Amino acid sequence: MKLSLLLALCLISWHKHLLVTGKDAPTLISIPVKGQKDIVFKEGENPCKVLKKYCKSAEAQLPIESCNSRYHLYVAQNLISQWEKVHKRLRVSEELFIDCQQIDIEDHPAGTLVQGDDFKVSPNNHTGEIEHMLLLLDNVSRGDGEALKAFNVRRSAVKFSDRETFELYRRAILILPTNIFFVNEFGIILMHLGHEPKARKLFDNAVRLGLWDNTMQRPVHKYVKGLTAKPWHDKRDYPFIAKLEKGIPDMREELLLNLKERPQIFTEAQENLQVGGKWTEMRIKIPGYDGYTKMASAYFPKTVKHLQECGQEYMNVKFSAVQPGTYIRPHTGPTNERLRIHLTLLHTGGARIRVGHEWRSWEEGKAIIFDDSWEHEVMHTGKDIRVVVICDIWHPELPESQRNVY
Repeated sequence: MKLSLLLALCLISWHKHLLVTGKDAPTLISIPVKGQKDIVFKEGENPCKVLKKYCKSAEAQLPIESCNSRYHLYVAQNLISQWEKVHKRLRVSEELFIDCQQIDIEDHPAGTLVQGDDFKVSPNNHTGEIEHMLLLLDNVSRGDGEALKAFNVRRSAVKFSDRETFELYRRAILILPTNIFFVNEFGIILMHLGHEPKARKLFDNAVRLGLWDNTMQRPVHKYVKGLTAKPWHDKRDYPFIAKLEKGIPDMREELLLNLKERPQIFTEAQENLQVGGKWTEMRIKIPGYDGYTKMASAYFPKTVKHLQECGQEYMNVKFSAVQPGTYIRPHTGPTNERLRIHLTLLHTGGARIRVGHEWRSWEEGKAIIFDDSWEHEVMHTGKDIRVVVICDIWHPELPESQRNVY
């Protein structure tokens, strides 16, 4: 009886909703267009359909494609500026942020995945987890900092499939459309699912909206404008790197010994970006903590000594080992406040890294330095393990007063 009553109430509510949509629905927002009629959005309408209809009408006074191109971002900007007021009263979809292009993740373009791997899948169904995390984000949108912490805890703890990740982030940007983390993560999962052109359109629009300055440099937590931005840096501009390179033989010796005697100290990377192969890490210095880890000091004393003696401050130091057959998918780092050094301890060939648009490789005994806030990915098609020591340093142009690890 209670269930029947509930269903009846739902039908009544749905019926009332139908009565206030369409041409009889109240105007929610009217966007002015210079020299032409306003673009009017009524409650319950889909913004993409409204714009398409407007562009087809004589009101636009422009060819349809030119109209869509000219007004799409303008409409998005106006809607975002009043997001709290409008987004739950319009039928907004994630397509608003990619020029109203439709997304079908079932239509997976052939050849976009490496070595024949399919979607990353999960043996579990995390639908309930996703709904819980979205409720947390709704609280975040109202300024609840504790909800954001809870969201990040769940995000790190749950291994979502690609389809689940798509569902989570497509809905997340409808709650927080100007949050650089969620915009980037939605674009990244579009790329992982083979929809790179749509991801690039999303990033292009994000730059035009002022979220970043470059479509390839997209730090996901903090973006400091004004710092010199380039994907690759010249190690000769950082003299301490030459001192570190001299210590690589000692570092390699300790590495080989520990790989043989205690391989368990290298644990699986937690970023959930790996396809195939194996990617492991071991922390030497943890962000936000003084000194080096007990494990590093006990098992890698020479490595720690070389790091200390070069006179450089590090935010983070760790070993990173990638086995043959590993693909680390495109991603970006947390902030442009730092630069990342790789000291190459082991590499016989076959592994390469793209930062920005340029692919490079590692040379055993040598270092490379790049800005990991730029989009990057790693592919290893060689025969032997590649191991580097990752050292994160402050961007040299960042003022001392702003060098805060978080």
